[in-house]
Amino acid sequence: MIAVRGNHLDDTLAILIVILLIFLTAFFVAAEFAIVKIRSTRLDELIKQGNRRARTAKKIVDDLNAYLSTTQLGITVTALILGWIGEPAVSHLFHPIYAWFGLNGTLTVTFSMLSGFFVVTLLSVVLGELAPKGIAIQKAEQIVLSIAFPLIWFHRILFPFVWLLNALSSGVIRLFGIRPDTGHDRALTEGELRLTLSDSYKSGQISQGELRYMDRIFDFDERTAREVMVPRTEIVCVYKEDPFEENLEILHNEKFTRFPVVEEDKDHVIGMINIKDIFTDILTKEIHSLDDLYSSDPVRSRNDANPDFAGENAEGKHSHGHSDRRIRRNFRTGNG
Repeated sequence: MIAVRGNHLDDTLAILIVILLIFLTAFFVAAEFAIVKIRSTRLDELIKQGNRRARTAKKIVDDLNAYLSTTQLGITVTALILGWIGEPAVSHLFHPIYAWFGLNGTLTVTFSMLSGFFVVTLLSVVLGELAPKGIAIQKAEQIVLSIAFPLIWFHRILFPFVWLLNALSSGVIRLFGIRPDTGHDRALTEGELRLTLSDSYKSGQISQGELRYMDRIFDFDERTAREVMVPRTEIVCVYKEDPFEENLEILHNEKFTRFPVVEEDKDHVIGMINIKDIFTDILTKEIHSLDDLYSSDPVRSRNDANPDFAGENAEGKHSHGHSDRRIRRNFRTGNG
């Protein structure tokens, strides 16, 4: 039985309840921000490492909307109870102070209520919301792993109320002609990925070279075959019937990585020379003619990292009449 003093709970018990409510508020606030902040892929990594708490946390992240509703309900309920019990309990502590100044009963009650309201609000906002939010944002992984198990139990206890509130809110949303979202979209757009990579570079998680490399991947996907190919009349090539020494001179002077091999004219491409392949061939066998250097595949070479680029990116993007007269651009050695 809770002891009652006048219209107030016993001071000590009331203060303990206030502390407990602030702790619960902090728990739900930290949980809310942490489960939103944590990356699902990071939890997958921890699960592969055998972390059992990560497996529990993954269940929360996979059903994010439901657990966000649980945290929001928890924050609301604890705030209401804190206002109901906390303000009168703390106000009662100020009565002797204002009475000592000789204030009359009305002023004592008024100032005590205002002081109690201020103190409870200050403690609730700072200790129950702002501090837990900051910690959860900075230490999302540790917080999620710590709160996962108790949050699941809170969700089970509050599930009937959470389900009812979600059903009511979905009904309100439908009144505005909006379809309720049953999931939480965690996919990032290209722009968001670029910003995330930039933030990772600024925080020291990746190097400048890695950032530049990833940016170029995005840029590469937007290129078309037209942008990386040249008309056949402008290519630098070697002729099979030319003297071997003359062709070697071309390979040496032009500084390209890849050279088409043609027979008679540029309309008859019979193969491709890759400078990287030449180094391997020189070490493994004697080179006497152009036949020992080129690959019979005119579209790609053995070291080509993206053989399907032209076919994939040209389709549907540029259908100019002369586009089929183009072949792969000779990339300079510095880029190839």
